[in-house]
Amino acid sequence: MSPDVLPKSEWGDVCKALQERPVKSIRLRPAASMGQGCEVTLPFALEPIPWFPGGMLLPEFRQPAATLEFHAGLYFIQDAASMLALRLLNLSGHERVLDLCAAPGAKSSALLEMVGPGGGFLAANEPVSGRLPPLIYNLARTGFPDFAVLQHDPEHLASRLPEAFDAVLVDAPCSGQSLVSREKQTSSAFSQKQVELCAARQRRILTSAAATVAPGGCLVYSTCTFASEENEEVAVQFLHEFPEFRVESLPELDAWKSDRAPGGYRLWPHRDRCAGGYAIKFRRKGQVGSESATSLGATISSRKWSDEQIGSIRDGRVEISGKQKYCWSARMPEILRELAKAGSEVMYIPAKHWMPAHALALRRDNAWTPCDHLHVNDQQAREFLAGQPLGPGEAGWKVVCWNDHPLGWVRSNHLRSNNGLPAAARVRWPRS
Repeated sequence: MSPDVLPKSEWGDVCKALQERPVKSIRLRPAASMGQGCEVTLPFALEPIPWFPGGMLLPEFRQPAATLEFHAGLYFIQDAASMLALRLLNLSGHERVLDLCAAPGAKSSALLEMVGPGGGFLAANEPVSGRLPPLIYNLARTGFPDFAVLQHDPEHLASRLPEAFDAVLVDAPCSGQSLVSREKQTSSAFSQKQVELCAARQRRILTSAAATVAPGGCLVYSTCTFASEENEEVAVQFLHEFPEFRVESLPELDAWKSDRAPGGYRLWPHRDRCAGGYAIKFRRKGQVGSESATSLGATISSRKWSDEQIGSIRDGRVEISGKQKYCWSARMPEILRELAKAGSEVMYIPAKHWMPAHALALRRDNAWTPCDHLHVNDQQAREFLAGQPLGPGEAGWKVVCWNDHPLGWVRSNHLRSNNGLPAAARVRWPRS
């Protein structure tokens, strides 16, 4: 790893910082995706993250997953460094976006929160099947159906989706040197062999990503490592091979600009109170929006879906795929339906009968209307999220809501309301 990406006098501080966990951080849900226009008050102190609006440090709170607000989807737990790539994308909300290496879904969920209310669409791709479940779950938590989960090698997508997206994110698999502080990586991340193997893979992925960017569109490349071989040097070779792209800078991020050509931005654990990482933004020549509106062809034909016991969806198309029913957004191009592995789940069939999906209960868009709601207080919300049944009620399926935020399903009868939370969504609250 080239030592000149940082003054020699600071490498000791980096090593010391990697022996400690970084300050916890969260990403607040944008007001536009809240569905209510109300501000959220959180039960702990916050410090703004300077490079990402809506990003917050938690200097004194170590359990951000132990609040009702978290389980109601009012914020996501995300390392501050990974928000740098989101800032560089700088989405307005109407774009068609591809997240090429999407799992486990922290960045993808942020992208969907941006484009879901704004009229855009997200294609979240993850080639490794074992990494799909957390990605699908995190996308469902946003409450918006305007996404498709893909499982393809980047080269395949490059051939099927040429010049198709307004914005593409490549959060590339890397040596993960910054993850040492979070005990998700070992010192082997700093071996030259590991760095070189990762750099070769990154160059291949970027080559495929370039083909999917529409004229005038942007491509953001990011890693969670410090090695220049995986960062600036990958960017240099990319620009040499693809002269139709140029580096695009954001003046408000100048404080974190890399001194090495061709630029980009770096965060460091000892300077920036985060794990650390790198990101750079490329812009393709051409007029923005000149091709992407038509290059993917027609969108999904929409028709209303309803179930007298569950609710109704006015926009989109519900189709059976194996043991699931998915709602494909009316904004989704038909070709993505052909490539999709999963989408916004509506129902599933565990045995003989179809059951409403957890993702359906969490939807926040205006196209979805459940048959009934069950509004709960703080104590009832905690009991529900722990998997307990609630009190009796009028028979039928209901979406449980806490402060008007959806939590999941119950099925009520004259004795009790049976809990419909999947095991993955149930909470073991810390003892007070």
